[in-house]
Amino acid sequence: MDERAFNAGVGRRVRAARLQAELTQELLARKAGLTRGSITNIESGVQAPPLYRLVRIAAALHVEPAELLPQLEGAGHASDLPDYLADAVASVASAAEGMRGRDGQV
Repeated sequence: MDERAFNAGVGRRVRAARLQAELTQELLARKAGLTRGSITNIESGVQAPPLYRLVRIAAALHVEPAELLPQLEGAGHASDLPDYLADAVASVASAAEGMRGRDGQV
């Protein structure tokens, strides 16, 4: 998976979670402290949200940040991402796993 595909996957997951939460882009943007344009760009895969924004979006959607990240299948796929994205994915996944172990839920 390359960076473009990764960003598109994040965007699809954000959009799906937003629709599940029955929020407009405008309302999600307000809840996350962003602009509607940023949400539009993230959902379309044009803009990759920094981790702190992804966490704010996840909080506004009442989901875990890891739920907004595409799954990397197999070890070979992680090496296709730029190092900073692979590290970010690993960090968020590890934090989510730690939260599962602590309270038994995500």
